Amino acid sequence: MLRLLRTSIVYRSAFIVLGIALLVGIFFALLSYHFSAQSEQAQARQRMQASLSTVENTASIACFVLDQNLAAELVRGLLKNGDISRVQIISDGKVLAEADKQSTQKSETSALAILPGINASNQLVHEVYSPFNPNEKVCEIHLDPNLDFIREQSTSKARFIVYLLLLQALAMASAVVYVVLNMITRPIKNISDRLHTLAPESGDKLGLPDGNEKDEIGQLVRDVNTLVASLLKTLNEERTLRIKHAIGEAKFQTIFENAETGIFQLNFAGELLSYNPAFLRMFNLDANSGSTNIANALTSLLEGQELRLHLMIDTAINEARVMSDDFYIQLTSTAHKKWVHLVISPAEDGILQGLVNDITERKSQEESANQLAVTDHLTGLNNRLGFEKEISRLSKEHANGNAAGFFLLMIDLDKFKQVNDSHGHTVGDQVLIHFSQLVSNTVRRSDFVARLGGDEFIILLKDLTHLAKAEEIAQKIITQVSIPISINDKLAVQIGASIGISYTGPTEFIADDLLTQADAAMYEVKRSGRNAYRVVHLGGHQSPQDAETV
Repeated sequence: MLRLLRTSIVYRSAFIVLGIALLVGIFFALLSYHFSAQSEQAQARQRMQASLSTVENTASIACFVLDQNLAAELVRGLLKNGDISRVQIISDGKVLAEADKQSTQKSETSALAILPGINASNQLVHEVYSPFNPNEKVCEIHLDPNLDFIREQSTSKARFIVYLLLLQALAMASAVVYVVLNMITRPIKNISDRLHTLAPESGDKLGLPDGNEKDEIGQLVRDVNTLVASLLKTLNEERTLRIKHAIGEAKFQTIFENAETGIFQLNFAGELLSYNPAFLRMFNLDANSGSTNIANALTSLLEGQELRLHLMIDTAINEARVMSDDFYIQLTSTAHKKWVHLVISPAEDGILQGLVNDITERKSQEESANQLAVTDHLTGLNNRLGFEKEISRLSKEHANGNAAGFFLLMIDLDKFKQVNDSHGHTVGDQVLIHFSQLVSNTVRRSDFVARLGGDEFIILLKDLTHLAKAEEIAQKIITQVSIPISINDKLAVQIGASIGISYTGPTEFIADDLLTQADAAMYEVKRSGRNAYRVVHLGGHQSPQDAETV
């Protein structure tokens, strides 16, 4: 039963309606009993009054003449009324006649007294007057109501009302069952059965139940059809997306496996999470060398440059932007060195995805181009641009306090113009090449030599603070350049060199001032006879090891 109430709308509705009807019936039965008891008492009193009116003349004579036999006959006549249970005729305080019905009245009086509308002590007293003098009272008739009879009449009426209400409740429950079964449950059951066999992918739809086209059930069917169509559309779109996703994954996997670019994923600590074959080939890594070794391969290869890598990772994650930089690596398996361009971008959950390309060839080309830009094509020495970059670099180092002092030698070749004018530019070029080789062989490998243009050269004797050593180098150049230069079997030329020397200590300096001082010292040599050197007075820049000046 409980299962039916939980699973069946019909039974549940009928049970609820029947229960409500029963509660209402009980309430109205009690109410009707109350009113019917009061009404029945009132009617019984009226009937008792009517009976008294009928026998009043006879009672008047019997009391007047004090005829006990007539009075007893009168009492028995009154007891024939079902509403009366006891009759007394009292004259002058004495009982002239009395009688009562044999009943269980006394045993039931207490019970009846508690029922609403029943008054157990509602005795009727009627005064009887003389037939000859209407003002002379000759006796009293005391009538006690028959409470059993009144109760039976009230109960029968209340029972009748209850029966009617029960019949009404059963009729209503049956009507509800019929209505719910035929207008709600059965159409919903048909819709449910149809849903179990519905094939929406083939275009099936629920049909509208007959008679329900315009009501809520019809609307429910239309809503279900709309929902099924929407779900079918969503499923088809999802299926299409899955197919596209699978195709895209296959394409990406193909690209991932066969791309020449290294593709990888790494976490916040710089550990590799995944990588493609190109990544392994680029760094000469063995896929069978163990996951731990490969996970830390990137930071190992970038040893000494890990800070730059972690700064890129932090910036990419915190600022959500793509970061890139070039790194120079030394492969452990070979002596080969290469440049790589690393690009990383944030993905999700602290994971980064990256690309790495071998840019060694490009870097080599850039270095070659940069070298050509700062190289004198004739002599192979640095040119003016190269000197400007070098002196700028030294100036920054000195400004930061990270360098030692150095000497600057400004050189101008003597008699070179005559050689060039007399024997042509070819011979002049050979002289310049000869002098370049001579200077390169004289100075240290750490020193810097440049041809500023024409026959002007400059030498930076770096990390040198001894004036005597600078003078020794200058004198050696002058001595060697004075030796005749053999151009061919028939031609030999001779030139000289005028050298101006300036110095700066480890403190900050102004490059133009240093050049101006050296250039002035060189021209002072030329005016004094050439083929010699002169040192600018060092003043505040004097080396602590040397106090002499030339």
